[in-house]
Amino acid sequence: MADDLKTLANWAKELGLNEKKLKEAAKALGIEPDAKKGVCGYYAKASVEKAKKALK
Repeated sequence: MADDLKTLANWAKELGLNEKKLKEAAKALGIEPDAKKGVCGYYAKASVEKAKKALK
């Protein structure tokens, strides 16, 4: 798995964002995981940035 792929929870922690709000923003925008391993979705930074912009 690429180093730049992380779960939304890990991205929220790294970027200092509220995890629940980040997940809700991603869901509202229809952002799909860039990779999946089992039930976990992994997102690239570009995908997370789209959701982050929606929070502002």
